[in-house]
Amino acid sequence: MSAKEFAGQLKQTIEGLRNNGTAAIYCNNLIAYLEEVINSPSPVVTQAELEHYKAQLQVWVEAEKRNHASDLEMFRSVIQAGQNAVKSSFLLNGGASVALLAFIGKLTEEQQSKIPEFADSLTIFVAGVLAIAMASGVTYLSQWFYAESESWKQKAGFALNMASIVLGLSSYGFFIWGMCRAYSSFLAFV
Repeated sequence: MSAKEFAGQLKQTIEGLRNNGTAAIYCNNLIAYLEEVINSPSPVVTQAELEHYKAQLQVWVEAEKRNHASDLEMFRSVIQAGQNAVKSSFLLNGGASVALLAFIGKLTEEQQSKIPEFADSLTIFVAGVLAIAMASGVTYLSQWFYAESESWKQKAGFALNMASIVLGLSSYGFFIWGMCRAYSSFLAFV
């Protein structure tokens, strides 16, 4: 029995009760409500409506798949860019440190009095290497916290991510500072 058939039978029964003098229920309100149920559109879904709904659902699923794939690719590109920034900063500061160390080694043979002038620049480049190494470690911690679902861990991951960015930028700053300092030392050397 469908809901409409049931409502029709219930309406007839209540009308019969009302005709017999039962006034304990508010019959007119109940009859009006049942009349609305009987006249309402059928809850039975036609095959065409069902197929239309399935098609809409499939379009939505495909859109979500595309969005997810796009988000995943964006995440990968951000990680790749971050790794490249870490590598380039490490190579800049590390390469400058090695080159300056080789130059200072040569100074030990000929002009030892000039070594302290270049040692300061070397210290700055080494600080740049330390900053980028710390940025790499903090990045690991940041991702570890981001992997958790608790709110405070997400916030800690964000804070560590910001600290990693600051350390990475400071490493580039150390390189610029060390480069300027080394340039001044070379000008004074001549």
